[in-house]
Amino acid sequence: MCLFFGFQDPAHLYYVHLGKKTDDQANQIFVVNNEPRKKISTTTTAGTPWTDDWHHARVIRKVETGAIQVFFDDMEKPAMTATDKTFAWGQVGIGTFDDTGNFDDVTVYGKKVERPKTSK
Repeated sequence: MCLFFGFQDPAHLYYVHLGKKTDDQANQIFVVNNEPRKKISTTTTAGTPWTDDWHHARVIRKVETGAIQVFFDDMEKPAMTATDKTFAWGQVGIGTFDDTGNFDDVTVYGKKVERPKTSK
């Protein structure tokens, strides 16, 4: 399962991969910045304990400090953390890679940030 944020286009985004087993490509926080994904997690768990039951996931991102915290079921202690200031704006999204998943009661809180005007 994946949680996306700071999405500007398919080559510029952050995402969290909540995988059952941790390695350099799974159960991590990533940044994609016009090159292949780069792991930016500074802490993570051995894996995300998925079951067929409903679970709670939450991402807290503080643009000013670059702090990113990811919570899974335990809403007190982050399952993953990172610090990165690459993107200050973007869309959010949810999805999966190789498996199917159901999402319910999705809520987004934050400040509206306008997309910067680019010169062409």
